[in-house]
Amino acid sequence: MPEENRKITLQDIADDVGLSRSAISLALRNHPSISQKTRERVHAAAERLGYRPSPLVSALMCQIRDKRRTHTESIALISRLKEPVSEKTSASPFYLMLYRSIIEQAKAKGYRIDEFYLAKDPLSGQRLSKILVSRGIHGVILFPGNDTPNLDFPQLDWEQFATVLIGYNSVNSQLHQIASDYTYDIEYALDYIRKGGNRRIGLVITEGRSRTSNHAWLSRFLLFQHFTPKADRVTPYIQSGEHFEADKLLAWYAREKPDVVLLSDEHLHQYFREAGLRIPGDVQLVNLVLRDSTSGLAGMNPHTEEVGRVAVDLVSTLLQTNQIGISPYPQAITIKGHWVPGSSYIEKTAP
Repeated sequence: MPEENRKITLQDIADDVGLSRSAISLALRNHPSISQKTRERVHAAAERLGYRPSPLVSALMCQIRDKRRTHTESIALISRLKEPVSEKTSASPFYLMLYRSIIEQAKAKGYRIDEFYLAKDPLSGQRLSKILVSRGIHGVILFPGNDTPNLDFPQLDWEQFATVLIGYNSVNSQLHQIASDYTYDIEYALDYIRKGGNRRIGLVITEGRSRTSNHAWLSRFLLFQHFTPKADRVTPYIQSGEHFEADKLLAWYAREKPDVVLLSDEHLHQYFREAGLRIPGDVQLVNLVLRDSTSGLAGMNPHTEEVGRVAVDLVSTLLQTNQIGISPYPQAITIKGHWVPGSSYIEKTAP
């Protein structure tokens, strides 16, 4: 084989910098047992020599390291709730799906989940960081939801942790992030509904729910309305606070007369039915977060379970590759939903 086509190996780098092959392997994985200066020297040599790791070998070595693990490592699940997420699940299918998928995926990866719920007993970032490090925890998942208005996650010593934020509503935009693709979901729903021959499409949402979607639903709906003929435009109904007022909602419906209403609360259909409206005869309803397949509503399944699984996978990968601390290029991963037919919507196009 010509010399210029020969694959560069760890031994080549070791010979170049005068270190052992095992030290080179650790340095390339940014292991803390190797000094920063040495790691930089090894990375520079690898780049100069043209070293490219084999993805298959890298995956195999990750599996070997997992099997060699003699104890179950923990990932911290930090929430802004007043009680453990495991006790909160009965009140929210979202919490239940997300929590269960995190627990199951962590177990499959060989990790244990340690919960920290901070709304009841807040901890400073410094104090919580010390607790986590003392327990040997370097993987962190920030769980969505908030029982205390304006409470953000504590500012941990991020350089000691591989951290993933689920959802939005945090100032920690420098962290890796996993969320449902709310923008894609509402765009798909709007396009699907319009292709079904429906002209007047409305949106009903609370201010709080809009924040949880990073205002993706409201902003994309307003953009959609901008390109809709004026005669077909429907002013969105935005409820202040967290609870809808039936009389105001029905007054909006009587004024706007939408063919289809996009919503994110599966219980809203009761207001329309109690007012004597037939669903889908008088008004069609589409749920943008259809997590309950037995509700009878049509809408977008946001695949909440997959959000939890991907969060665990990313933390695991970061830990295995020693990518601890704030990344200069944080990842934002979104999970696309898919359309689910239901009795609340008259199907005229194939999903």
